[in-house]
This record gives sequence, structure tokens and C-alpha cells, in this order.
Amino acid sequence: MKVSDEVLALEIMALNPVKFLITPRFIALLIMLPCLTIMADLMGILGGFLIGTTTLGIDPVTYVNNSLDAMVMKDVVTGLIKSAVFAVIIVMVGSYMAFVIEGGAEMVGQNTRTAVVVSMILVIIADLIFTSLFFFVL
Repeated sequence: MKVSDEVLALEIMALNPVKFLITPRFIALLIMLPCLTIMADLMGILGGFLIGTTTLGIDPVTYVNNSLDAMVMKDVVTGLIKSAVFAVIIVMVGSYMAFVIEGGAEMVGQNTRTAVVVSMILVIIADLIFTSLFFFVL
């Protein structure tokens, strides 16, 4: 939007581009990434159940009981906290790269690639920090 001067048009209309463009994305990702985390966790449990009961011959009741015994609420909560932090990192890096773009349309792909790489590196670093913090503190 900055390349095609749409951000400039928002500023001329006295609309705050951050409030108009970034806030909805921030709220959406802050809500949806923890939801996706919950869904991925449930799909992992379901996949483990299917493989365990069909391929390995584990009794379904035993699998469910052992899974419930092994599942700790701390793991669920820390996963949701980390996913919310990851959402903030992704939105901030993507928004920053979107607002600092210079040049034409050929720079959009380069900035997108840079945003993805920087986001991945920062998410890995944040995961390392939060995992060690949760491991030693909780």
C-alpha cells in the first residue's frame, strides 16, 4: 500500500494509517494464533490417538487415560502465551517492513522475504527465551 501511495492517501484524508491498517491485523492475529495453536494441539492428540490405537494396538481407553494423566495445564498455558507473543512479533515485523518499503513493486517481494526471515528468527529466539524462562521459573 505504501508503494502505490495508498498510505499517503490515508494520511491526506486525516486517517491514522497505523490505526486503520495495523490495528485490525494485530487484533486478528492476536486472537487467531492462539486459536490455531489449540486446534493444532487437538489435531496432534487426535493423530496420536489414531496411530496409537490402529497401528500400535493400544487400547483406546488406556490411551485417553494416559494422555489425560500426562497433559499438564502448565504446558497448555505456556503454549498459548508463547503463541500470543509470536503473534505480536509477526505483526510488528510485517508492519514495520510494510511501512519502510522504498522503491517499486520489485521491492515488495524482497521486503516480504526479509519480513518472513526476520520474523522466523525472532520467533525462534523468543521461543528459546520463553521455554527457558518457563522451564526454570514454573
